[in-house]
Amino acid sequence: MKIKILFVIIAASLMFNLSSAAFANLLYNGDFEISGEEGYTTGWTQEYNNNIFGASDNPQNGNHHARNYWDGGMYQNVSITSGIQYRLTGWAYIPSGDGGSPWGSYIGFYWLDEDGYLVMPLGWQADVHYLPREQYNQVDSDFLTAPEGAVTAMVRFGTWSHDPWEPVNPTDFDNFDFSPIPEPSTLLLLGSGLFGLIGLARKKR
Repeated sequence: MKIKILFVIIAASLMFNLSSAAFANLLYNGDFEISGEEGYTTGWTQEYNNNIFGASDNPQNGNHHARNYWDGGMYQNVSITSGIQYRLTGWAYIPSGDGGSPWGSYIGFYWLDEDGYLVMPLGWQADVHYLPREQYNQVDSDFLTAPEGAVTAMVRFGTWSHDPWEPVNPTDFDNFDFSPIPEPSTLLLLGSGLFGLIGLARKKR
């Protein structure tokens, strides 16, 4: 009986670790629920035009989100390994209207080398202003392989505009997740442990 209980506990632990390995979000404060020196956008850096702040007016889920009050962008750099696959998901809410200038909103990421230069292929981007308005829409890069020489992923979101600088506003963003697919060696190790436990349980019978 004790062996069975131990088996169940360890098996559950292995499955939990496998799930965690498969869906480990590399972004800090991807859901904008952590408050710090930069408010609820702590962990993110203003890329241009300081117009994005934490807000609680229109979260996709939870209590807070990032709101772009005019035009501007934010980014967060995360360490990655070339040859491993990564996936970005995120949500954007674009209000109705045409704006007073050429404009657009986006979610995406670049691959960067150790010196901070772009690595080809550049990465991925979704132009979320083309999606249905007045509702949150999720975008998904699917799994993409980090190219040779890439050591960083620069995850980005924002709204841009041109002269006379009048985009549709405000635009809201929430719940970003940038996760790797587990390495085959990790899956093999966890799977071997699980099958080993099964063999041990049968032997004890």
